[in-house]
Amino acid sequence: MRMGIISEERDWVTDELKSKMEKNDIDPVIIQPSKIISSIGSDVKFEQNNRSILDLKCAFVRNIGEGVEMFHRFDMLKYLENYIPIINPMDGIENAGNKFRTSFLMEVHKIPHPKTIVAEDVNKALIAADKFEDVVLKPLFGNQGKGLVRVKGRSTVAKLKALNTFKSSHGVIYMQEFVNNPNNVYRDIRAFAVGDKVVSAMYRTSDNWITNIRQNGVPEKCEITDELTEIVLAAKDAVGLVYGGVDILESSEGLKVIEVNACPSWEGLSRISDADIAQSLIDEALNYSKEY
Repeated sequence: MRMGIISEERDWVTDELKSKMEKNDIDPVIIQPSKIISSIGSDVKFEQNNRSILDLKCAFVRNIGEGVEMFHRFDMLKYLENYIPIINPMDGIENAGNKFRTSFLMEVHKIPHPKTIVAEDVNKALIAADKFEDVVLKPLFGNQGKGLVRVKGRSTVAKLKALNTFKSSHGVIYMQEFVNNPNNVYRDIRAFAVGDKVVSAMYRTSDNWITNIRQNGVPEKCEITDELTEIVLAAKDAVGLVYGGVDILESSEGLKVIEVNACPSWEGLSRISDADIAQSLIDEALNYSKEY
């Protein structure tokens, strides 16, 4: 059996999946999206290194790269999805990769989520920002805590400058209420859901309000409660994923979803969790492929 890992670059997750596949007597195939040749109207529709990839049991999507080529690669994988199971599904990856889309999916599925306002008009955004005690500006497309701007305590002139700078860089102003942790610490929760289970969870704690592991956040064990399980699985399903990393804030009103990640790493989780996440992913991929 051959199983694909679609990634433009090799990283810890790619190597972890490859190693676990080999231990399951599965032949791992590392696929660079930039090396795929796709054909329409011919018998061999997808090739890498002069070999068809349509004999794969399924393929995990890890990283399709950046730049304008990314749009072609995304559409190519949408095309490939008609022939083999892609994990995560491309529609789910698209939903999770767009913070506005994630936010409105949380809203329509009645999943607790911080108040959010999205605007292109800087002056309207300034008026909206004043409705919050504290607010964070986030790029619609981005991860690892990059590009976040907090505007608490700034004068009106300073806020306007921050909004103009953000608008010139990102085009759309996505602003989200800053939620204070009731324990008076800077931390959030990353929970890892596979299928119908939350297999692992951690607190990410920091001296800084940006708690991502790539921004020097420290992983700590987090109990998987019924409340956490319910909100994490609801968020993953609302976005349309087989598995996902769901980022949660603690608030005085309970847990709130801030992001859903469709291609999450579990390197940080592996430091504090005994869960075999890679094995869970392969087991779920095999089950998903049966139903495809």
